[in-house]
Amino acid sequence: MGIEDRGYMQKSIPFHRGLHVTTWTLIVLFGFFVLNLIQESAGTNFLGWAALHETSPRPWQWLTHGLLHFDFWHLLFNGLSLWWVGRIVEENYGVSTYIKTLTLGVLVGALSWWLTGLNGLRLDGALIGISAGVYALLIVALLDRLDEQVTLLLFFILPVTLRIRWLIWALTLFALGGWLFSELPGRHQWTYWQPAWNANSANRIAHSAHLGGLIAGWFIWRYLNQINYFRGFALFKRKSSSLTPINPHAQPSRTAPRALDSSRAELDRLLDKISAGGFGSLTPEEKRKLEELSARLR
Repeated sequence: MGIEDRGYMQKSIPFHRGLHVTTWTLIVLFGFFVLNLIQESAGTNFLGWAALHETSPRPWQWLTHGLLHFDFWHLLFNGLSLWWVGRIVEENYGVSTYIKTLTLGVLVGALSWWLTGLNGLRLDGALIGISAGVYALLIVALLDRLDEQVTLLLFFILPVTLRIRWLIWALTLFALGGWLFSELPGRHQWTYWQPAWNANSANRIAHSAHLGGLIAGWFIWRYLNQINYFRGFALFKRKSSSLTPINPHAQPSRTAPRALDSSRAELDRLLDKISAGGFGSLTPEEKRKLEELSARLR
């Protein structure tokens, strides 16, 4: 039995070749940023159809708002983050999962933002940016790498190294705190709950959209890795099935059994690692080895 016969690997192994879809996403975002510069220089508003308006949202705006960005720094932050986590999702889970995660993150983020202002001031604000989709990709890409370390350039100057689990916690707490103490009371006229956190410059940061993206990413990650909650499944199938068919006409070989046992043991090790930590826990070399062993032991 090859790797493709196992319960948690029914889909094709997502080895990526060619130009990343993440790269094409960044090209599209940059193109819309250039169009926005042209719009501002010409004093027109031909991209007004794309932003998600609070008082009169159009069906397409729930997605198209992700194409626009407020300024260069907004695009740069989202673009660098997308380049990092988007490629990880694309390589580990495939192009289809990347597109679905990005799309669902943008949709859930937009819904969270709109619901946050429900029955509020409704000052005809508009939501722009692909941040929620990036947050969803971040969760899917990194949630099974919590103990790995990453070095970030704080303010693009100061290098800071920390574990991925603390990065996720920091982003989650910042989004939750901004939503509770700034955005939520800032979009309503409440006497009992006023904005206490004014660091986001007149509510320009859509913390609610970020929270929506994080939640969407968590559910997607659970769906993609749900088989890992039954860690004995891979071992059970391995014991109850034969990895290769027996050919009664084949000539006996003295070296083949030893090589087959070695390949089997290596495949078992890789499958146990997938069962314990998900496909994303494999290194690029282990993924290539897995593909070779699966083809050899079919």
